Amino acid sequence: MFGISSIVTEDYVEYVSQKACKGMNIDFIVTPDVAERIKQYPYAEKINSLKNYDNFQLNVINKNIDIGLIVTNKCLSLCLHKKERGIYDITNGLLSFDQMAIDWGQRLFEYYKNQAYNKLI
Repeated sequence: MFGISSIVTEDYVEYVSQKACKGMNIDFIVTPDVAERIKQYPYAEKINSLKNYDNFQLNVINKNIDIGLIVTNKCLSLCLHKKERGIYDITNGLLSFDQMAIDWGQRLFEYYKNQAYNKLI
């Protein structure tokens, strides 16, 4: 699972943590704001517990990216912020099971991963 996130919730961290603990490869990129938030309660304990998992990577990119992206080998999920900066709207997302969309999502992830400067975990 590849992902880019400019938001964080407890449920989101829990879901990703469960997948990593079950052996799924997780590679995420977060914005500086998210990186700071996950170092604090209630996220820090869960994120720190993943440090010993070789299948979990968490990177920081030094820019604000107003998207939410999840790419697996079976689907792509893309959510964008509303035009008004800072308002994330999970109800207006794109979901595709088409291989061309999945490939595009992987390329988008790699584009941002090449800009990520810091491996947080």
